[in-house]
Amino acid sequence: MQTVRSLFVPKWSSNVRLEGKTAIVTGANTGIGKETAKDLAARGVRVILACRDMARGEQAARDIMREVKGAKVVARQLDLADTKSICQFAENVYNTEKTLHFLINNAGVAICPYAKTVDGFEMQFGVNHLGHFFLTFLLLDLLKHSAPSRIINVSSGAHAIGRIQFDDLGGEQAYHPARAYAQSKLANVLFTRELAKRTEALGVTAYSVDPGFVNTEITRHLWRPLADTVKSVGFLIRTPAEGAHTNIYCLVTAENLLLTGGHYNVCCYRWSSDERLDGKTVVITGANTGIGKETARDLARRGARIVMACRDLERAEEARTDILEDTGNENIVIRKLDLSDTKSIRAFAELVIKEERQVNILINNAGIMMCPHSKTADGFELQLGVNHLGHFLLTHLLLDLIKRSAPARVVVVASVAHTWTGLRLDDINSEQSYDTMKAYGQSKLANVLFARSLAKRLQGTGVSVFSLHPGVVQSDLWRHQHQCIQVAVKIFRIFTKTTVEGAQTTIYCAVEPGLESQSGGYFRAASDDDLAEKLWEVSCNMLGITWQ
Repeated sequence: MQTVRSLFVPKWSSNVRLEGKTAIVTGANTGIGKETAKDLAARGVRVILACRDMARGEQAARDIMREVKGAKVVARQLDLADTKSICQFAENVYNTEKTLHFLINNAGVAICPYAKTVDGFEMQFGVNHLGHFFLTFLLLDLLKHSAPSRIINVSSGAHAIGRIQFDDLGGEQAYHPARAYAQSKLANVLFTRELAKRTEALGVTAYSVDPGFVNTEITRHLWRPLADTVKSVGFLIRTPAEGAHTNIYCLVTAENLLLTGGHYNVCCYRWSSDERLDGKTVVITGANTGIGKETARDLARRGARIVMACRDLERAEEARTDILEDTGNENIVIRKLDLSDTKSIRAFAELVIKEERQVNILINNAGIMMCPHSKTADGFELQLGVNHLGHFLLTHLLLDLIKRSAPARVVVVASVAHTWTGLRLDDINSEQSYDTMKAYGQSKLANVLFARSLAKRLQGTGVSVFSLHPGVVQSDLWRHQHQCIQVAVKIFRIFTKTTVEGAQTTIYCAVEPGLESQSGGYFRAASDDDLAEKLWEVSCNMLGITWQ
């Protein structure tokens, strides 16, 4: 059971200290907010618990001070459904605090019956988006004064099914609790995206996060049968402490390893871009199925020449035919590549160097997951050999051509599984002991570390390197899993990505302009700039504020 749970609830930890910093956490009297506040207090941060219910807020402060030695925690009144309360809270902050380094916009309501805020906004949009939008607006001068500072907007995987109903933001024409919630969570993501653009030069960075499916009070409005179902699968649901991990990650991780405006630990999303790749050549490993195939399809639509590097040529030909019929791009070729055999890798690289004048993008996508113990043709443990060493050698062999093609990119498809274990350097080939999950996690950690080291070595060459987590994706990778795990994945497919959705972060890293400064980073998402700017303007109009 713990094995199944670990697939949906990855572990993460950090020992970074933050003495001398000040943070505000909204909705900090319970759930994710309280656990975020407790974690920050343990790192030496002065934490202001911004709570609607002061009795519960003060109790939360006492709880944290009892559990964390030396914790500096205070509770302050904040009702995000009332702009007057927000103004009073902000005024109190300016009167009592000299600095503000972290603003965690965490509070929220979910899937509740129709209601309005004090100011007449639909409750979920008003609290989850507009309340935090206004609070951030009021506190931004203090955040700029305290730079470098960070803003975290807690969103949800539900944003993926959200649409901004600009003609009915108040839900007055038609109201559905889940649809209104998804809209408010999409607004969080779009707000973050636009905020990041406007504040990056000021030393203020912004991130939106998906904490995952967490067992908190926010589910109290769920339909009773659904609530009972949630309880029955509680072992797969994150605890509030686990749900707080993504908040903390975005607060303590070095700024150069994060993308301001990015959305972290998202469970599913769609991303769009009209960036063209005409005249560019892309090599994609494992392009005959899953994420690789959908990446190839997308980049073919953009006009790129696609080299599909595949072990199974028959399936590759089927994929090529499918992509050709879909995109009309005839500039797609198939080449044999078996990443478990260094002879095949060398032969493939030799052919590419001979046939291609350039390689502008190399996408190291192919992989295997949690398979029974076996070895590559060269005697390496199979997961390490294919997922890491095979791509390591392939990149090495193609690197001169990639550098001559600069500006160019290398994209390494990793996984959140890289947090499951460390590198077992004393038994990296798993000869002393073998655990399918640890071996897989080690290979994915190797992907992330390889991307980071390669980025450093390629500084100044015009080649950027990115690693990424595509999410839990419905793909062939699950074929080696125990039947109960495969069943669990099917049951919880609502929380997993399709292969098209899983390909989005790969495509983002391959085509998004301006990522060069983030070379070496680990990515999880993107969003729509035009929609973000429009929502920004509408939000300002609704609140009657001017925010340039």
